[in-house]
Amino acid sequence: MNAKTNALPCRPPRSRWRNLLATAAVLCLSAGVLSAVPAPAAQAAEPVRDAGSIKVFVNKSHPLSPLKYKPADLATVKGTGYSLRKEAAGKLAGLFSGARKAGHRLKVVSAYRSYGQQSSLYSSYVRTYGRAYADSISARPGYSEHQTGLAVDVGQATATCWLEACFGSTPEGRWVAKNAYKYGFIVRYPKGQQQVTGYTYEPWHLRYVGVTLASVLRTRGIPTLEHYYTVGKPSLRGTADLLATDPAGDLWRYPGGTGKLRPRVRIDTTGYNTVQAGFALDWNRDGTLDLLLQLKDGRLLANYGKAGGGFRSPVQVGAGFRGMSLAAGRWVGTHKYPGVVARTAGGTLRYFRNASGKAVSAGTRIATGFAGARLTMADWDRDGRQDLLAIRGGALYVQRGDGAGRFAGAARKVGSRGWNDVAGLTPLRGYAGRGSTGLMAMFKDGRLRYYPYSQARLGSGSTEATGFRNRTVFG
Repeated sequence: MNAKTNALPCRPPRSRWRNLLATAAVLCLSAGVLSAVPAPAAQAAEPVRDAGSIKVFVNKSHPLSPLKYKPADLATVKGTGYSLRKEAAGKLAGLFSGARKAGHRLKVVSAYRSYGQQSSLYSSYVRTYGRAYADSISARPGYSEHQTGLAVDVGQATATCWLEACFGSTPEGRWVAKNAYKYGFIVRYPKGQQQVTGYTYEPWHLRYVGVTLASVLRTRGIPTLEHYYTVGKPSLRGTADLLATDPAGDLWRYPGGTGKLRPRVRIDTTGYNTVQAGFALDWNRDGTLDLLLQLKDGRLLANYGKAGGGFRSPVQVGAGFRGMSLAAGRWVGTHKYPGVVARTAGGTLRYFRNASGKAVSAGTRIATGFAGARLTMADWDRDGRQDLLAIRGGALYVQRGDGAGRFAGAARKVGSRGWNDVAGLTPLRGYAGRGSTGLMAMFKDGRLRYYPYSQARLGSGSTEATGFRNRTVFG
């Protein structure tokens, strides 16, 4: 990638949420994920996250895992001082040979770059241009295709056009665009796709994906790996996934479904460090999961999800929730839309109805005596009615709901040890496999522990991850 030719990705300004209601800010979609004209969802495959796979998907929103990944099978590209993974290097030699037979001479300009090399390159751009612009012209270390050992920049052997869009108009560039797929390579950042990939037209940047996938992309007319893997897929996939913010204010999805947290995917940027609590649910009942967000200043926002991926601009749907503990869901089974149960500073529980898929109405009192309790909502006994779970006095209690907005019976203690160190609870369905139910507990020291439950009984917890201190975790 080249500083002169990379596009500015669609990244919203850091002040976006601070001025949300005053300026009607528009959220940009995460760079490199979505297209203005998305392909049908059925055409999108699940992104390959295995860093060792030749089909691994890496872009501004999909980092390598591990972040400092180094290929184990690097080989020198014949006749150069550059390296690629062994398979890619062999296929590149074949591509160069094919080009020579057609009367064209190509040269390697750049190939594998280590995490350290990419870090140095990125840091130099930060020093020269500032971080915001550096992000628009250079991949952060761990987010670069060059680090996979599968990406190579090529140019004319005569050096009349290197790392410039003009390469695409040369006889060599036209031959590469037409024939690269035969050797397992694709032009990774084609013309007219900068809104999808995050980079402008780079006819010199080739990515090895194997002959099979390269041929599929060619014959089906799929222009980018983003289209193949993510365009047409929603940002929020289901109730098995965990969401978490980071200190920079970005939002990440940790796919569930296998009983462990899989490598994260960034699904939105900027402002999530102002979030106190969040919920992934279909707030307006349109069939697509939304984000309901409680900000630290007490506002309640809805980020409505788009069926093609990403979110609309956030809309305020409530205010005055500062310092409260919230739980969200269909507390009243006859209501069409999910609502919010809030514990006030004085310990009163109030239910705020969402009557239209938009703003909540004034709250009605449910109960008192919940001072200091931390809440979540789940169908604990699998009877189709939502129940409240509350951490009170160092223990976990379940208060069954009757489906009509009231409690059914007295609270029952289901967990008695260590719960005073839990900062929040997230109910997950399907995290440990289809049909499974459980709670992800975030401890104050940053640990995440998963507690399965079935037949109204809580199972033993298992530590899933560490390092989440001072982050907001929800699902």
